[in-house]
Amino acid sequence: MALCDKAAVAIIQPDDVSEAIRQSGITTSQNQPVLDWPELKPIKNDLLPVKPITPDMVPEELSGWLVDIVERMDNAPFDYAAVSAVTALASLIGRKVSVKPKQYDDWAIIPNLWGCCIGRPSQKKTPVIKSATSPLNRLEAVARGEYQEGLKRYRTQDKLSQMATKEAEKKAATLVKKGDLKAAEALLMDDSGDPEQPVSQRYIVNDATVEKLGILLSENPWGLLLFRDELSGWIAGLNRDDRQQDRAFWLEAFNGDGTFSYDRITRDDVYIPSNTVSLLGGIQPGKLLPLLLSQREGAGDDGLVERFQLMVYPDKGVFRFVDRIPNKAHKEKAFQVFQRLNDIEYQPEEEDRLALRFDNQAQQIFNAWYCGLMARITGDAISLQIESHLGKFPSLMPSLALVFHVVRYGAAGSINKDSAEMAIRWCDVLETHARRVYALADDPLAGARILKDRLDKLPRTFKMTHLKNKGWVGLTEHNDREQALVWLELHGYLVKEEIKGRGRPSVTYHINPYCLPDEQTD
Repeated sequence: MALCDKAAVAIIQPDDVSEAIRQSGITTSQNQPVLDWPELKPIKNDLLPVKPITPDMVPEELSGWLVDIVERMDNAPFDYAAVSAVTALASLIGRKVSVKPKQYDDWAIIPNLWGCCIGRPSQKKTPVIKSATSPLNRLEAVARGEYQEGLKRYRTQDKLSQMATKEAEKKAATLVKKGDLKAAEALLMDDSGDPEQPVSQRYIVNDATVEKLGILLSENPWGLLLFRDELSGWIAGLNRDDRQQDRAFWLEAFNGDGTFSYDRITRDDVYIPSNTVSLLGGIQPGKLLPLLLSQREGAGDDGLVERFQLMVYPDKGVFRFVDRIPNKAHKEKAFQVFQRLNDIEYQPEEEDRLALRFDNQAQQIFNAWYCGLMARITGDAISLQIESHLGKFPSLMPSLALVFHVVRYGAAGSINKDSAEMAIRWCDVLETHARRVYALADDPLAGARILKDRLDKLPRTFKMTHLKNKGWVGLTEHNDREQALVWLELHGYLVKEEIKGRGRPSVTYHINPYCLPDEQTD
């Protein structure tokens, strides 16, 4: 059970409280048991308003399928399904097709997108994301079957090749005895009969080291999608001292158009010729808050948060119980879109790859939008966090327009007005979600929220020193710790005890046992 919030507070009988206190051993300064714990009050969070992503903001080929998914999830937010599907589709395009948003310039953008679905567990993030990315699993299952068949053929051909090599060696030995070294060399150098080992085509990975990703990317150079059920675990891994190089890898992987190399003393060097990885996952607001505070304080201000361009924190939907079979027609129609994008041929040579541009109408729309955006970004009335986030939108809008175009018309022609306008609508909506997210770090109760979610990491009775030694982001400063403790005391999560002596009073905090996981209150 998660730490207590409004939904988790239960009605506790006096006898239960007394028994819990007796078992916990917590007493007042007079060594008398605390008979009445304060009532737990929810720490309210007044979120900024956001605009929703609606079904008319995705191509018609996908909308029916996505609506069916969220309705069967008892009316989960449509935003989760839309973001997940678009991120998955962008990963299929990857380096196969780029977009050049200016009419004449050669500035090219790879539609590599990072999606982040924010919300409480009750909002069905994970099942919606898995349903919206299920076509990738279906494609991978087909590819895995083809790989197994190809592997059987390869093993047979490899045996034949080994037999042919032995015969060639015998013939070469005869030629050497005759003094015809050139003919012997040509015979041994002939590798025309060597079979090519099949490659396992991959689409989605869940947990892999950067070194393993390098191998997978060398076999799938157009790109992959990393899906993490909980992004908090992935973020925690990046913050480890021994994995700082991984953070650099991911920051560069976002652009999708570069390479990456590891030069290690104790390991083989790793060269990744195609560093293109899309990213998708869910996270709870409380787990995201430390990352936002770290960014604001400067320690984590390296652009990681801003790269989650498809970041949504929607309002809770109104629960509606739905129990019906999935709409197979909508599902199959959507899968055909994924199949078409999967069939786009990848050209290894950059000069041979497809690159689309806007048509005349769409170009005018982009130019006006782009100039307006840059005027806002360079103005004074904007926070540093929003400025940095919107600074990624010049690549986001063309990427979305490209995805919508390829979904509708394939990888040919010019991106039209409808796709450009749909992409701008997404940018307008996503900006409201970004403002909601970044405002979490400006909340005066931000430190209290972090501490509330980590009370189970502290002793049942603790002092300020215990909290200081944790070094938690958002609570590194003395004033922030004091403020967080005051707010949690006011909301009933803590009971403050002062013991007067000859010097300064000794201050101890007792954690309300009904705000701890079940295993700590048994």
